[in-house]
Amino acid sequence: MYMAPPSRTKSTVAEIEAESEQLRKEIEELRKEALNRLEALSEQLGIVESSTSKPSASDIARPTTATTQTDDKDLLPAPMPITFTDATSSNTSTRKKTNKGIANLLDETKWKISLSIGREPGTWMPKDWGKSGQRLNLSFVADFTPSQLFDRDDFFRGGYTNAKILKVESNLVTLGPSISEGQRTYKVKNGGWQVTRGDGPMGTDLLRFFIEVDEEITHTGSDVYIPKGRIYCSCGYFAFTSDGKNGMKDAVRDEIKKIEKQIIELQKKKDDIKNPFNLEGIKISREIFKLKQDLDLLNQRLSFAMVRQPDKQLLRYSPTGDVGLTKEGGVCCEVKKGPVIEYHILGRFGVASIANE
Repeated sequence: MYMAPPSRTKSTVAEIEAESEQLRKEIEELRKEALNRLEALSEQLGIVESSTSKPSASDIARPTTATTQTDDKDLLPAPMPITFTDATSSNTSTRKKTNKGIANLLDETKWKISLSIGREPGTWMPKDWGKSGQRLNLSFVADFTPSQLFDRDDFFRGGYTNAKILKVESNLVTLGPSISEGQRTYKVKNGGWQVTRGDGPMGTDLLRFFIEVDEEITHTGSDVYIPKGRIYCSCGYFAFTSDGKNGMKDAVRDEIKKIEKQIIELQKKKDDIKNPFNLEGIKISREIFKLKQDLDLLNQRLSFAMVRQPDKQLLRYSPTGDVGLTKEGGVCCEVKKGPVIEYHILGRFGVASIANE
């Protein structure tokens, strides 16, 4: 005769339901704890994510035009590397702090500007311009004065608001020698400069400046030339409130390491559980999943911080070390076609600070 075993169905179901309810409460508590931790992290890092748009990386060398008809792909793409030796860039710990405003840190500083002019991707210069691959190498010393510039130019935000006079030493630029010709100098007029806040990638600042050449600059027989008129340059501009510290990046990196350590420890606990349907294993899996989501967010913030605070080797510092310029930037010229203003790419440039005598 068949005898049914004692029934444990009701008690088993009740136990599972109780454990499931407890698990749901724990998951909800973990979710609230993670959200609180992320909010605390945001306050600690001081990261304000109120921007509704994210500029592209090429914006760091992109001039602003007075028209919406200019093609973005023509406005100064990421330049090719130029190597300069800057004796001041490796000794930031001994530099003096200044009390200048962020946009005034270049006041009364001198920089050597080295232009490399030639065909670049996306330029709107004529098709035969620079087709040979030749380049013109020019240099001049720029004095960033604190004197107000009253000559309006659409390259600057607001035309001339907060723009200052840029003096070219001896009003000369030097054209380097070619295979067929030696070194030459050309007369130029002083120009202007301006720091525009938040115009670069992820809200970084830009330095914009220009000089004016009195005549076309070229080598005999070359298909590369600089047209007469104003030549515009732009690059990244980074002010430093403390020497040698990368507070935002370091804080994010520390938090990333902490979460990675937690994930490794939880993964070890999970690996020790043999039953894949064990409730404790499910709980650990959920916690690992949440931590990985936090990790993705922190990695995004680290990328943001890397743009806001570039590595030192990417910058050239002022003599006092309170401001750094990206060691490369874009060069362009203005072309007017009726009511439309276009900025045509001419090449790229590098910078190196000069200690004031």
